[in-house]
Amino acid sequence: VNGLVALLLGLELTESVYGLQRLAQGAGLPLRLVYAVVSALVLLPPTLLMGATVPFASAGCQRQLGATSTKLVPVLFLVNTLGAAAGALGASLWLLPHVGQRRALLAAVLCNAAGGVVIGVLAKRDPVDALPTGPFRWGGALRREELLGAVLGFVALGWEMLLFRALSLAHWPLPVTFAAGLCGFLVAWSLGVALSSRMVHHTGWVAGLTALSLVAMPVVLAFDRATEALTLGPAVALYALPCVGFGMLYGVLVTRAAGDWGQDVGRYAALNTLGSCLGVLFFTLVGLGAPFVHGALALAVGTLAVAVWEWRPSLPGRWVALGGAAVSALVLGAGLVLPTTQGTGPAGPVEVYWGPDGVVEVGEDGTVWIDGLWHTRLTDGDNHIGRPYSWVMAMAAVTAHEGPLERALVVGAGVGITSVTLAGVNGLEVVGYEINRTLRRVVTDRADQTLDALNHPQIDWRWHDARTGMALDESCYDVILSAPLHLRQAGSSMLLSREYLGLVKSRLRPGGVVAVYANEGEPAQALLVQRTLAEMFAHRVSWYDGIVTVASDSPISVTEASLEAWMRRDDPLAQQMRLLDQRMRDADEGTLFDLYDGDGAVDVVGDLAITDDWPLLEYPDIAADRVRAVPASSVRPAGDASQQPTGE
Repeated sequence: VNGLVALLLGLELTESVYGLQRLAQGAGLPLRLVYAVVSALVLLPPTLLMGATVPFASAGCQRQLGATSTKLVPVLFLVNTLGAAAGALGASLWLLPHVGQRRALLAAVLCNAAGGVVIGVLAKRDPVDALPTGPFRWGGALRREELLGAVLGFVALGWEMLLFRALSLAHWPLPVTFAAGLCGFLVAWSLGVALSSRMVHHTGWVAGLTALSLVAMPVVLAFDRATEALTLGPAVALYALPCVGFGMLYGVLVTRAAGDWGQDVGRYAALNTLGSCLGVLFFTLVGLGAPFVHGALALAVGTLAVAVWEWRPSLPGRWVALGGAAVSALVLGAGLVLPTTQGTGPAGPVEVYWGPDGVVEVGEDGTVWIDGLWHTRLTDGDNHIGRPYSWVMAMAAVTAHEGPLERALVVGAGVGITSVTLAGVNGLEVVGYEINRTLRRVVTDRADQTLDALNHPQIDWRWHDARTGMALDESCYDVILSAPLHLRQAGSSMLLSREYLGLVKSRLRPGGVVAVYANEGEPAQALLVQRTLAEMFAHRVSWYDGIVTVASDSPISVTEASLEAWMRRDDPLAQQMRLLDQRMRDADEGTLFDLYDGDGAVDVVGDLAITDDWPLLEYPDIAADRVRAVPASSVRPAGDASQQPTGE
């Protein structure tokens, strides 16, 4: 099945997928529902089979290998989970950045095949007849262990979602951060499973201490962010402490549930996994909208309910579960009603906006962080003029375009300053895509610091992902600005890849230009971006020491005279250009034209390009080792017949 998935990923199914999405939109179905259904269709077959492996392993140990002690059941989960941790680290930190997505999946296929060989060898053994076997129970009353397992799965995976959020806020949302977090969760859980045989008679206390550790996690997060004393490894170890308790409880409960190992372990694992799925869904869609402290306290209450049920097993379980759920709902509800809170951010006191799409923090000086990464700064009215990440990007794009400007697109509208800058061109209609709905509250609350972007008559805000939006809406634009993600953020490759830029190119009118945020951190990241742009567009120039690159298939001519001609216009943007030019002259910093690098700054590119299959951009250290600088003249832009090689 994984081989089939790898094959599907290699096929050109883009138009078929977009066709399905257009059909769903025409029927009035929300796109997120379409994503959920398609994801389920792709993931359900392999994950159903994966879910069967541990119950089958349990049955094989009991029937083929003659195991009799139920203490072996947690050991099976221990080694299985340690393998999962190794897989998480190996795939995320080695396979994906070195060989790409499809080849990483093929490596998983080989691992599955090796497992199949082992199973085939074991299947040659005759079952041990002395072991009792009973009819498989599809239905029947749920046992206490099974119900507790479902609650435990909900709480444990709910905490995993919060753990990822805590790590991204304190240690940047990089692939290595998520991989380390997942590995830490699994290793700590495995440690708990390994210790579970010693805690058979102390499960109530284990659950109680686990609840106490969850209560402490907001303090750990505050310390982690305020002091920056913890590196990623120690931080993961601290955040994973509750997982040791979850593992202990899992091991004890599955041991108590195991009679006929294959059947009973399967039922317990199924209910635990069902609870886990519900925990992931609930916290992804709802719980992450509340402050971190509320989520941690709600999970602590749920874990405490497990402790009470274990302390007083005669107490009706449904009342314990309902009581814990009610208190948890109250704790979370309080956070959802008033999700904006004061806190301490990367650089001091901040106002925090919590949301399922991310955490937005606004400092006293107007600096905006998204998921712990610097993003932009709000404006006091005109101090945004001259900033490379917003104002310069918009100015560079429109001054590079020859001819009338009618329609522009901003991918990653953010707090709206870039879009308002574009709207400073008379008659220019602006479409702004922004996937992070949490930013909507920021723009609403701080209209005076965002140039009232949300209510600007020339800006059409669209609150969903731009890549799908461009694919489903075939409108074309004179100017497209693409600065959606911090280059170090997981997922940034998806909005700078060869495939993405091909989509952007298809949405440009003749003579249209695209401006991208192209330089940050390791020089190799800039080389990757420039290589990908060079493959897709015939002409490129840069501004502000390479931070902004403007690309087009038409020649780009920016001269001191052309900028002066722009500054003589009566557009609001032209007035801002004159203001910045005068400020620079007064400060003896040159003129506006001195911000222009020209095409010489993009003469060197990398020997690798960014693709959907190979998201190397988010791995700056690996990119620094792998990417080599080559002359841009060695790259043939896509579709440029004049540069086709001749002869051999």
